[in-house]
Amino acid sequence: MKQFYSKFLRLSFTVAGFALMSAQYSNGYIVANEGNYGTPNGEISYIDANNNLTNNVYSLANNGEALGDILQSIYFNADKSYLVLNNSNKIVVANRSSFLKSATITSNIDRPRSTTIANGKIFTTNAGDYADAVHYVSVHDATTLAYITSIPLSEEPEELVTANGKVYVNKSSFRAGNSIEVINPATNAITSTITLSPGLQSIIVVGNDIFALCIGSAGSTVYKINTTTDTVTSSITNAAVLPASQYDGLKFTTDGTKLFIAGGTNVYSLNTDLATFSSTPIFTTAASGYSGDFYGFAAIDGKIFQGNANDYINNSTLNVYNQTGTLLNTFTTTRSINNIYKNVFVPGSLATAETKVNNVISIYPNPVSDILYVKNADGAQFKIVDLSGRIVKSGVYQNGITVSGLNKGNYIIQISGKNIQTIEKFIIK
Repeated sequence: MKQFYSKFLRLSFTVAGFALMSAQYSNGYIVANEGNYGTPNGEISYIDANNNLTNNVYSLANNGEALGDILQSIYFNADKSYLVLNNSNKIVVANRSSFLKSATITSNIDRPRSTTIANGKIFTTNAGDYADAVHYVSVHDATTLAYITSIPLSEEPEELVTANGKVYVNKSSFRAGNSIEVINPATNAITSTITLSPGLQSIIVVGNDIFALCIGSAGSTVYKINTTTDTVTSSITNAAVLPASQYDGLKFTTDGTKLFIAGGTNVYSLNTDLATFSSTPIFTTAASGYSGDFYGFAAIDGKIFQGNANDYINNSTLNVYNQTGTLLNTFTTTRSINNIYKNVFVPGSLATAETKVNNVISIYPNPVSDILYVKNADGAQFKIVDLSGRIVKSGVYQNGITVSGLNKGNYIIQISGKNIQTIEKFIIK
């Protein structure tokens, strides 16, 4: 039987007096499920290199803790992930390999949308309170997480990105704007404004260039922006590439030298040289009959990820296609999938961490058919969880765990003792 992981990475670190030995989410795809508005059920799903899906990653890593209300976006930097919770007014900082929480940023955070790091600072777009119409970019110290200042904006912002040592803010919430603000991260000041056509959808970075997608009565226009001069160097318009209705937007992403646009059930592509912009989709998906067919959209590793939110009340469907439209895989994640990210990270202290883990705790045999043993865990609490997040066995560990009555497949065991908390994956054969 194939191992669940061809290479299993381990990382040992200390948070609030507990050591977590795990790096099981650091070589695959991270799926952001924003959850339902007004309910703290935003969550993370993970797809590994063998196409195994794990739902409820954050809850599993943090003893059942709810992540929060509306997981708007995720930003990765070094060994950390920054989980932006829009309606909970917070940014959860977690290890990017295990998703164990290390801190929460709440000071001067108000309906956050997106985060990036530049010049040792965390920059976050904040839509602000509905009543006071105050919109801004908050700035926090990336090491201490202390609040530094806020940069006012004249309109509600969406994502912000870092390119060529500067921060670029999409100032167009709900496709109502037409400009990008440029921030100097050394001075925390806006240095210039790049004005485009109305209906700015999204901005993405390719190398040192920024590409922006706008939609209007003339159709869809893609702009290429030079980040040295902060000017538009080229653009191209296609009158036929429009949303399915006036209420829908278009999703915009990149995979190397190609740009991808999704709208309705169509996926379009053009090269970053903007030489041509075909109105013929590279492929069309079957309509699901639900709202949100392309609520989540990403192009990674030559694959197109389509996240269908299924009317935002059911669990989401994630379809994975190749770039000619052949369906490769389908997964069921949790509520309202809105983005997919590639997460590949090898901790620099991996060799040392593995030694520490092996000296503290280990599970064997793996795969297992009858009794699972956990070294140095006598008296500790344990939970065995299947990949849907359901607890299938729990108790106090003593001289092995009988697993022969469980279905064959992949599982997670959580072990909590006085000084350690451990998560490991294993197979029942």
